[in-house]
Amino acid sequence: MRLMTIGLVIKRKELLQEVESCCAQLGNQILVEKNDCAAWSTFQDWLQSSQPQILIIDVAIFQNIVSDRIRQVKAASPSAMIIAVNTSSEPEPILEAMRAGVEEYFYLPLQKGLHDVLHRKLDQHMRNQFLTNADRRTLAFLSAKGGCGGTTIACHTAVELGKRMHQTGTHHVLLADLDVTGGNVRFIMRAKTPYSVLDAMGNSQGLDVASWNKLISNGYPGLEIISGPGPVRLERMPEQREVERVLNYARSRYQWVVLDLGCTLTPYTMNILESINELFLVASPDVLSLFQVKQILQELRANDYSIDRVRLILNRSGEYDESLVADEAKKMLGIPVHQSMPNDYAGLSEAYAEGRLLSHGSALRKQISALTSSISGLEDQENVKDPKQHWFRKRRTPRLTEQEALG
Repeated sequence: MRLMTIGLVIKRKELLQEVESCCAQLGNQILVEKNDCAAWSTFQDWLQSSQPQILIIDVAIFQNIVSDRIRQVKAASPSAMIIAVNTSSEPEPILEAMRAGVEEYFYLPLQKGLHDVLHRKLDQHMRNQFLTNADRRTLAFLSAKGGCGGTTIACHTAVELGKRMHQTGTHHVLLADLDVTGGNVRFIMRAKTPYSVLDAMGNSQGLDVASWNKLISNGYPGLEIISGPGPVRLERMPEQREVERVLNYARSRYQWVVLDLGCTLTPYTMNILESINELFLVASPDVLSLFQVKQILQELRANDYSIDRVRLILNRSGEYDESLVADEAKKMLGIPVHQSMPNDYAGLSEAYAEGRLLSHGSALRKQISALTSSISGLEDQENVKDPKQHWFRKRRTPRLTEQEALG
């Protein structure tokens, strides 16, 4: 993974010490480059070659020509986030810098504000790298409303993905329940650990292999699970940086991450959607559910979310429902039905009562397996027939009786 580069152009020692202290707290995930800006022309050459993601500049460097200096900095490094630092809180330099295009401005003491901005930028940098990495995929399942079956499909898809990864001998899959107010992954998957995803989010010391292994459950080939909280939590919702911390660690460890987001779109789930590759929106073929799909799509478009990343799953559909909704979905909703799932309410009720997942012979399980194959590009090797076997069934010729043989 490419490290995030932070450029420091700071003359005053008291500022440099505090900035270096903030950078040190980011550990080995960043690369710090320094320039004393002895000559402005050589500084511009350095800036063009290093292209830092963040540039922290002492306002003394501007030499009372702030707007020209900022314009030249942006020309040399267009994507850099410019942070100005100063020893005092005089309002005039702050206003002048912000008008010139400085994104953040801090004065002593720097620790709290600068620390938060650097962490947020690092989380964004890591997320963007994972989203552009074809070898690491993050999928999210969201139900249009309660009872559409999003969690059921997420759990079975994760199991099917884990099976395929196990068969190919590659990375594990993670199933994460991010429905922190009432997720059902713990019940469906029979997770044994008392810990939850909230414990991972609340780990301010950082996640490592030892602490992570205490939080997860397994029991299915190639799959590890981090569940939502057992008892219902009515406390505050996790902050975006806490969620990002868990997702960034998970994506560094697993080739596939499957998220269950519960039902309906909220500010909490909207923040998570920025970190995923594909959103599977699960609905049932009833008017209320499809109305909620329309509302969710409108909100996603209003937030400039790419609808190309959304896949509509029509669950509990009958043969008539499937053909009707598939024809009308694109007209009504603007997106086609990606896949339809048959109604297997009786099979699910029996499976969950017995503490297991759907049987492999279930029509719903077969459709979820087909969905997994389309997502991963991998077939379940258990269902791949031996190419030496004939696809047809040999017809047995009935034996003739002795009388028929003699004519």
